[in-house]
Amino acid sequence: MTLEEIAKRIFSLPTAPLHEKFIAKEIYSILSEYPQSKIEIDPFSNLLVQLDSVSDDKDKPLLLFVAHMDHPGFYSDSQSHIYLLGGVKESYLEGAKLIFFSQDHGERVGESVIRGYQNKGKFKLIQCEPIAPPNSIGMWDLPPFFSQDGIFYGRSCDDLVGVCSLLYMFIQILSKNLKTKIAILFSRAEEIGFLGTLAFLKRQILNPENTIMISIEASMAQGYGSMNEGPVLRVGDKTRLFDASVVSWLEKALEDYRKVHPEFVYQRKFMGGGTCETTPFIEFGYRSAALCLAMDNYHNMAIGNQIAMESISIKDWEFLCSFLLWLASYPRELKALDGREKKRLLDLQEEAIGLLKQFPLF
Repeated sequence: MTLEEIAKRIFSLPTAPLHEKFIAKEIYSILSEYPQSKIEIDPFSNLLVQLDSVSDDKDKPLLLFVAHMDHPGFYSDSQSHIYLLGGVKESYLEGAKLIFFSQDHGERVGESVIRGYQNKGKFKLIQCEPIAPPNSIGMWDLPPFFSQDGIFYGRSCDDLVGVCSLLYMFIQILSKNLKTKIAILFSRAEEIGFLGTLAFLKRQILNPENTIMISIEASMAQGYGSMNEGPVLRVGDKTRLFDASVVSWLEKALEDYRKVHPEFVYQRKFMGGGTCETTPFIEFGYRSAALCLAMDNYHNMAIGNQIAMESISIKDWEFLCSFLLWLASYPRELKALDGREKKRLLDLQEEAIGLLKQFPLF
């Protein structure tokens, strides 16, 4: 299955925080075509997909990739009360057009225009005209996706790009019969506080001391990374810096990949436009970092308070996918990386002492 085929199946579906049913079912459907897949639906409806073809190597760390299935959106409850779920600035709301999809079958069931809003606890209560159908999922009135001049435009690149990338990687691993030890967490409700990830971490089913966690996202480009300059090795997000050992390991893997593929480019950036799922994993004791794609119109917010398609570079996306396949089988020598910098500094320390004594000031 090609990346394009996967994107068509995933991006065609509606999603919103807490209402990712259609994405989750499509992921399950796609992976069910590959009997080697081990798919677990946890008590919170996160999907955990695993492959361990090196089970005899107990010391080999598990490589855990994470992408979330939601995107900022709307939900109309049984009384047609409409709630905004996710981070969108208030200046983008009034007058914006929405489309609604049935919670039961995913078909388009209505359209509305936002006329006002008020804060209602954690979420915003939205006034729409006409009233939205009850029990429906709302998204911006935008096309699901299209490509033009080397750019992929999506209604929900954050984070369906991550979902598609990891599905493609996993399918390629299975098709090529690669020997590896990986897992993918497709999580829920990231946009309203990492709800799926936090619930997953509560279960404590993985060993933090023997797991390397990598978040895969599309992240705000403006002021941070640049489109068309390759995928981004993300050294931190809005909340914190990431694990230095994992960042170093990823950078070494990226450099080694570039030696084999000279056309490959990547960026090493602090992407502070938002907080990603790496942060909660680090707080719960996991060695974690992230890879992402620089994206324009973060959360569909374009210049001039206009709602628009999110967009990424197709070249960047293809580079990310090819690197992820390489990374799945790349040696996981974090302990060696831990000690390498310390040894280098100890060697420099002896040199420093000698030079400083040779040139005293007093």
